[in-house]
Amino acid sequence: MKPPRTWMVLCALLAASGCYGDPAGTSEAPEAAERWARARARWHIEREPDAYADWRAIEAESSEGREARQLLSEAQPRYRAFIESVRRGEPDVWEQFERAARIAPMDPALYLPLARAFRDRFAEEPENEQLKFRAIEYYRKFLLLNPRHPAAERALGELFELDPEGTARFELPVDGGAAEAIAPRTETPSWPLWVALAALLLAVAAVLRLLWRVRVSLVPLEVLAERRPELHPAITYLVGSLRHELLKHRIGAVGDAVGALERGRATADQRAFLQNRLYGGEPLTEAWGGHLAAFERALGPELDLGRRDPAFRRAGRAIRTIASLQAGVAAGQARAGAKLADAHAELRALDRHLSQLVQRLVRTPVDGALFREVVDEVRSEYAAGEVTLDEVVIRGPSPAPMVEVFRVDLVLILKNVVRNAILAVGQDEAPRRIGLDVETAVEITGEEVVRVHVRDTSVQRFSTTDLYARKMDRGLGLVTAALARYDGAILVEDGGEGFAKSVTLRFFRAYGEDELAASA
Repeated sequence: MKPPRTWMVLCALLAASGCYGDPAGTSEAPEAAERWARARARWHIEREPDAYADWRAIEAESSEGREARQLLSEAQPRYRAFIESVRRGEPDVWEQFERAARIAPMDPALYLPLARAFRDRFAEEPENEQLKFRAIEYYRKFLLLNPRHPAAERALGELFELDPEGTARFELPVDGGAAEAIAPRTETPSWPLWVALAALLLAVAAVLRLLWRVRVSLVPLEVLAERRPELHPAITYLVGSLRHELLKHRIGAVGDAVGALERGRATADQRAFLQNRLYGGEPLTEAWGGHLAAFERALGPELDLGRRDPAFRRAGRAIRTIASLQAGVAAGQARAGAKLADAHAELRALDRHLSQLVQRLVRTPVDGALFREVVDEVRSEYAAGEVTLDEVVIRGPSPAPMVEVFRVDLVLILKNVVRNAILAVGQDEAPRRIGLDVETAVEITGEEVVRVHVRDTSVQRFSTTDLYARKMDRGLGLVTAALARYDGAILVEDGGEGFAKSVTLRFFRAYGEDELAASA
């Protein structure tokens, strides 16, 4: 399906007006909603570092401008926390960055403290060249986006210490100069008209491509959850709020009264109860719209509940139907009762659908694919990648047991344990081996547990007491804190044949829908 021809004409006119100006002064600024959509796309899709300025440029008095500023103010403390984590040398800091980036762009002024954090880490770990490259990258971004910042000259000097040759390509604007950004020292060529026209056509094509990408990338909630496991905790929280505040207390609570009204037997008290729950306080349509906005604001521009998600689309129609029946419900009309019953059933179906979705999200299979993903990610890191492993033994049973832990959290826990194992064997002589496997067991209480073993050949003394003595803000200390949220446990055991020790993670076993049905 090709983009509509109307869009091509509009984009061409927009590009032409931007290139050649409006000497008569009659062109109008784009609507705030249109500018807001483009600003979000520049960050969430294109990840342009200067998108922050586009967000700030949305008119403050418009609803879009207020939303932009609210999201920016919500994201900046998260970016500052990310910078502090970099400064302290914590692992997995980029997960913090991604959580902030899903909300809003980073203030370009923060690129300087971020660059300095990487510079200071490089001073502590001079063998880690990646830290140096990161520092150079963020110094350059800061200078390009903040050429007139009071600290720009000092930042340029700090960049020179790291990259003398690269620094020579930039110059700061002088007072009274027209330059608004640092740029390489090049002369501006004079282009012939055909080059300008070609550039205009390319700009139109780029805008069309962006619009088309935004249109085709919109997905329903289940697809987004499948693509983005890191969003599972946020999705679960949002679904829980919707189910508790709206689908339970305002919709589920009126089931008996709705049935009585449909049968023509509703008492005056039941009709009053319906009026209070369905039409008292915040209107249902506004409450529903608020929940949808919370989903799309927290989960990003890919999500389209109103048009691409069939369950939410049907529920939205049911909400509007209920809102239109207030007079008929108050009068006890049978026809209104029948329509209300149909709408109520649709919303109860959504509640069941969301319940099943959350149950799937919070259950993670512990299999060989998970183990291989964790090992590959850890070995792609600089320090762990420097260790030569003679063998990695991975054993995953089929079918894989499941645990009631978000996948993103289980990956975080396993990465910390695997990283510790690799770095430990790296300090010993060959052969250097690690292993990952999983088993199920029955506790003396009769409860079934899943035991995940991360084995290694390091002969260094390490005990369960040592695990819990680690600082809670880093490494294995984070593991013990994360396990506590899931009623899990961690201990050090004998490694078994071919290994010196095993760091064992214990979780209570969860069952999928198929397993529950088979045991019924």
